[in-house]
Amino acid sequence: MSDFETNYILDSQTRSWQPFKEIEIPNRAMNFGDGLFESMVFVGGKIRYGHKHMARLKYGMELLQLKMDSVNLEEIESLMNRLLPKGNFRIRWNVYRAESGTYTPTTQEVIQTLQVKEFKPPVKVKKLAYISKKIHVYPTFWCNAKTLNSLTYVLANQERSEYEMDEVILLDQRGFISEAGSSNVFWKIGEEIFTPSLKCSCIAGVGRAAILERIRAQHLEIHEGMYLPEHLAKASSVWVSNAMGISYLENVNGVKYATDPLPFLDQIFE
Repeated sequence: MSDFETNYILDSQTRSWQPFKEIEIPNRAMNFGDGLFESMVFVGGKIRYGHKHMARLKYGMELLQLKMDSVNLEEIESLMNRLLPKGNFRIRWNVYRAESGTYTPTTQEVIQTLQVKEFKPPVKVKKLAYISKKIHVYPTFWCNAKTLNSLTYVLANQERSEYEMDEVILLDQRGFISEAGSSNVFWKIGEEIFTPSLKCSCIAGVGRAAILERIRAQHLEIHEGMYLPEHLAKASSVWVSNAMGISYLENVNGVKYATDPLPFLDQIFE
């Protein structure tokens, strides 16, 4: 059984979303990871931070040289309000290059699918986390985009599961903190807040953008930079975030941190 409750595909002729159980194989998503995706929360009749999701998706589509004229967030919201007007849902929006072929693309047209299931907020506290010594992220010109090339995160979370940990922190190839297994990472030292720069090859997370926006609006001191694990060890609080929400880390590599909710993060994901 699929992990997702409902699947839809955009009919390019009628420009309407239709339910589906099977998708054409082979395709470029499966063969080459030639596409992108957005994991979004639908709540209160709207996609939370929808404009941020659209900005990141279009950034990635520009990098992959995909046509953008058919991507429309309002149409997805309309579908959800028509078919699933009650409840909160998690939506995975896949956008990948049409046709199959070889490595060399022959089109800029896209296929779009939606995978919808009930939204469950992330746990508030992840008790055990560690810094991976084996899995690293590497710089590419597309590394900040959310592409279908997710093998780094698959392997990182496989390792995390084998170690019976709740979260994994990844370093870039130089040894600087980059991101977590499926989210960005932040920490607080004194009254200052820190997060890795996008130059550390982390994904430009929607949750990350929302947190940075809130912190700056409250005139708190935030630093985006290149930090070694020793810097993280000095923190009083550490948390990870993505579009789903925030989880505080209680223990990273044996160092304990406070997990009391921080007031300046309240209601960002409500």
